[in-house]
Amino acid sequence: MIIDSIGRWESYKGILPDYEEAVRFALSLTHKPAGRYDYEQKRTVPVFAMIQEGKLQPFEEGRAEAHRRYADMQIMLEGGETVGYTDITNLKEEVPYDPEKDIAFYKDAGQPIRIRAGMFYLALPQDGHTPCRALKGETGYRKIVLKIPVN
Repeated sequence: MIIDSIGRWESYKGILPDYEEAVRFALSLTHKPAGRYDYEQKRTVPVFAMIQEGKLQPFEEGRAEAHRRYADMQIMLEGGETVGYTDITNLKEEVPYDPEKDIAFYKDAGQPIRIRAGMFYLALPQDGHTPCRALKGETGYRKIVLKIPVN
C-alpha cells in the first residue's frame, strides 16, 4: 500500500497503466456531490470514481477487503479515517472473492494507519485494507474512491 500526500501523487506515475489519467480525472471531481462518476473511455475494465461521505465505524469491528481487477485509490478531502492495512498473502478469505463486485473480505482488520484530509492511499490487489474506521473519537469523512484497472 502506498500512503502519501495528494500533492505528491505524480511521484507514482507509471505504477499502473491508467494511473496518471485516472488521478487527474478524480481530482477534477473534488467539488462534486456524493455519487459515482464514470470516466469516458472505451476499455474493457473502465476507470470510475465515487465521492463518498459518511460516518466512521469502530476499527475493532472492521474486516479487510481486497480487489483483483482494480487498485483502490482513496483521496481524503475532508475529515479523516483510520484505515487498516494487511498483506493478504497469509490470510484466509472470510467472504470469498466475488468477481462481479471485485471484492473479497478477510477476518483481520490489519494495522491501523491514520489518513487525514490532503492524503491518499493506493491499495493494490495484495493489499488488504479496512476503510472507514475510527479510533479515538474520529467521526466522519468526505473522500474520493478511485478505481484504477490493474491491467
